[in-house]
Amino acid sequence: MHDNQDAKVDKLDRLEQSLFQLSEVINKHQEMVQKRFKVSTVEIDILKLLDIEGDKKMKDIGERVKVKLSNLTNIIDRLESQKLVKRINSKTDRRSIYVHISTKGKKLLTDHANFLRELSTRMHSLMKEDQFGILVDGLEKISKVSLPGT
Repeated sequence: MHDNQDAKVDKLDRLEQSLFQLSEVINKHQEMVQKRFKVSTVEIDILKLLDIEGDKKMKDIGERVKVKLSNLTNIIDRLESQKLVKRINSKTDRRSIYVHISTKGKKLLTDHANFLRELSTRMHSLMKEDQFGILVDGLEKISKVSLPGT
């Protein structure tokens, strides 16, 4: 019984170490994305939101990506200076300004998705099919457990 307990503790230690290493890998990945595409993670999130759901008011973007309006203005200014988005005045309410993803912004998202697919494909090539399936299932479960309120 004692050996069984030791094995369980060893696996928990290995899991904790692996999660720590995974966190480092994710941080390095985000750095690579920022260097390659010259955008932050929150900027990618904003571009994805606009691409999927269409034009949004600043307030709505801030609520969805959890960024204060004061910070969001600077982020949108940066995206606009890179010609990834543009501000559009509402046709029905002159006080409302919408943010619209540009063609260049959509191309960046396509390039980003291709980059992520390339990384995933490299991971897949390092494992047997059943190992890869176990990894994906495990990561999905970890994600669900790690979400606040679950």
